[in-house]
Amino acid sequence: MKVIFVDDDIHLGDFVSNILESDYNYKVHFQNTTIGINPIIEGFAPDIIILDVEIGDQNGIETAKDILTKHPQIPILFVSSHCEEEFITRGIDIGGNAYISKPLSIPILVSYIKRFSSNKAIEQSLKISDYRLELETNNLYFENRLLKKLSPFEKNALEILIQNPNQIVSKEQLAEKLWGHSLEKRNIASIQNTLSKLRDLLQENKSIKIDTVRGVGYILQS
Repeated sequence: MKVIFVDDDIHLGDFVSNILESDYNYKVHFQNTTIGINPIIEGFAPDIIILDVEIGDQNGIETAKDILTKHPQIPILFVSSHCEEEFITRGIDIGGNAYISKPLSIPILVSYIKRFSSNKAIEQSLKISDYRLELETNNLYFENRLLKKLSPFEKNALEILIQNPNQIVSKEQLAEKLWGHSLEKRNIASIQNTLSKLRDLLQENKSIKIDTVRGVGYILQS
């Protein structure tokens, strides 16, 4: 189990991290700022993220909103001493899975971690029509027949398209998913090449296709 914990209280962060690692055998990355969080998520690949609502002068809820745009599959738990209705509803409305009050109870925190990370573990594949993408192995199947072990670029591009069926996925969204940064001119050819390869793989079912929305992005029609 891999956990990212972000809280501006360094003593609390060390305390929680040590218990989760020693008593529950979790692997924990702790930091006391949201700066650089997206590259860390890409590299660490957490099963769940725990965010303080106020991290210094940074807003944990807004940070979570940005994280979920790029990584909608990762559960997020909010922790805070601010338990007013306004904070809780904002946190849940943007996609948080739970809002836990401080001071933290470690058993309660672990119960939430187990609950929502277990839900994530079940979602090991994405399906659209007769296609199935295995997220752990990058294998793409059609009617349970292996088509190809996708490259990381192909897998990440297809993943975000399947997660947004019949919706435009912008080139900027693809760039963030593939490289972890905003779209650069030199990346456009790579995106086009990756989408071309995916189109070839999706020819098994003529009702599934990737259309180009000129000047904007792509849409997976199903």
